[in-house]
This record gives sequence, C-alpha cells and structure tokens, in this order.
Amino acid sequence: MENIHKKIRIDRVWSMPSAWTFTIKPIGELLARYVPAGGKDWIDPFAGNNSPAEITNDHNPDRKATYHLEAMEFALQLPRNDYVGVLFDPPYSYRQVSEHYKAIGKKATQKDTSTQFFNRVLNPLADKIRKGGYCISFGWNTNGMGKNRGFEIIEILIVAHGGHHNDTLCTVETKL
Repeated sequence: MENIHKKIRIDRVWSMPSAWTFTIKPIGELLARYVPAGGKDWIDPFAGNNSPAEITNDHNPDRKATYHLEAMEFALQLPRNDYVGVLFDPPYSYRQVSEHYKAIGKKATQKDTSTQFFNRVLNPLADKIRKGGYCISFGWNTNGMGKNRGFEIIEILIVAHGGHHNDTLCTVETKL
C-alpha cells in the first residue's frame, strides 16, 4: 500500500510581534529560503512596505507597492502560470479588513468581511503560479490555497508572540 501521508515540516519559534509580518526575524528567515533576492517572479497582493516580492500591490496608496489596486483586481490582471510564487499576507480578521478600508477612506462591504474576501483573491491567484511554484500564506490559520486549488502543504512555521498575542501561522505550499 502506498503511503499517502507526506511529511510536512512544522516548526514553532518565539519572536516579538510586528504589524509588518516580513520584518519578524523567523519569518524573514523562512522567506529567504524560498524567495530569491529581488523577489524575481514573486507577487504580493497585500504588500505593505516590506515585501520581498518583485511585483507588489497594496490598495493603500501610502504604501510603497508598485500597484495600488484592490487585491482581487490586481490578481485578475496578472498573466496565467507566469509566477514562481505568491506571498499571501492579507489582514488576518474581518475587523482588520474593515480597519484597512477605513484607513483609506472606504467602507468595507459584507463581501469584504466574509470568506468571500479571501476566496475572491485566492481563486485567481492559484492560476497565476507555475506548477512546482509556491504560495506562502500568513495568518491565524493554515488554510492557504488548499488542495482544491491544486496546492499541497510542505512547511508550516508557527511564530508564537507570547502574552495575549495570537501566533502568526506561516503556511508554505507547492503547486502540484
């Protein structure tokens, strides 16, 4: 009988929290293992100010991203099967989604504060990644792209922050 269970690397470390995910030391080390210097052929639809991806987007025009579109709009305009990987670091909760919209003078809709928010971006992004490419997701769960979109988890990094802070969960998946 074939072994259907593949080994997934799972590590747990402690680090100080930061609103800028990629500046957290163990997360930066994780990214350095997958994203080359300059981030060639990597995309980031929620880039903020510290993304190592080559092609960055953040709907907030005050961020230093290349594009300032809604994440779904950004994902839809990209060519298919053209990228080595995507960094998926959206707001982690619907409250955070609302706060990000408020910060740019917009009101979040019901679609923006439901599972549709993430699926509207993940679905088109899945088609943009080459076979064998990666999705590295960040948040309070390890759902990532998932098997239904053709991805398989290969690594999970749990970054504990202590106190009453939620852990940051980092999920690395490869496209089958």
